[in-house]
Amino acid sequence: MALLELQVDEIFDIDEGLVAIRREIEKNKSIELINIPLKLIRQWHPQLAGKKVTIYNNLIDGLPEDLRDLGREIFTAVEMKGTFYGEVIEKGEIFFKNRIFNIWYQDDTIHNIGSITYRRCVKCIQAMHRDILLKDEMPVLNIMTLYDAEQGMQAIFDAVERSSRVRMVNLPKVLVRKIVTYLETDDVKILCARMSSQARQVSSEHHARVSGGLLNVYSRFKGKKIKSGGIALDDSFFNVDYLEEKIYVIRSIVWPRCPACMSDFYELGWRASRRIR
Repeated sequence: MALLELQVDEIFDIDEGLVAIRREIEKNKSIELINIPLKLIRQWHPQLAGKKVTIYNNLIDGLPEDLRDLGREIFTAVEMKGTFYGEVIEKGEIFFKNRIFNIWYQDDTIHNIGSITYRRCVKCIQAMHRDILLKDEMPVLNIMTLYDAEQGMQAIFDAVERSSRVRMVNLPKVLVRKIVTYLETDDVKILCARMSSQARQVSSEHHARVSGGLLNVYSRFKGKKIKSGGIALDDSFFNVDYLEEKIYVIRSIVWPRCPACMSDFYELGWRASRRIR
């Protein structure tokens, strides 16, 4: 039996995502908008008015006159980007107190809306991105990639082959069975939702330490509750959202702090779980 149920993120239908953002704007007193299309800011103007609004803007000529009354504008030379199914496009972020929304878009077309709801990650990402945007530490901030299942699995396999340390939690069995064939290291730990004979087999055949019975981690994908797993490697971290053997989406974050943080958090879960013998 799982000890903890935890939602970590969500991907929306576009219309439902816009509704969810509007609701969060209405609930929150403080909002930060980073690289958000002006068209959307204009739509939200009535809900934003009178709140503490910070707009991070990389347009040389500044905000249009009709939006300058919303709040503080901070010019930044950093461009926000995201890799969406193989193509680098614009990515905006909205910071609320306990939640981040990501909007992937190109020109006036929104391609994807997602949110991060795991509070530990929310606070860390907000602090990290504010620091980068204010100090102009890099010309382009693109640390997140959204994959389809096939491309995402191959990216995981390539990263596993290069990594000296592998930490997996709550991944689908069909993916674990493939990942272990790419292992080039003996520093492998796997946390699974429940103990099983398959887990013991992986442990004995691949020099992996395996434990079970800790977490029921889940996401929501376009209104559907599905499972969410993760794998932390030397320099990257992957989320895998799935149900049974169907993988819906794979995300990766390539930023030194994220895989290190997830590995540390993993170790806490490892110590709390039951060891398979």
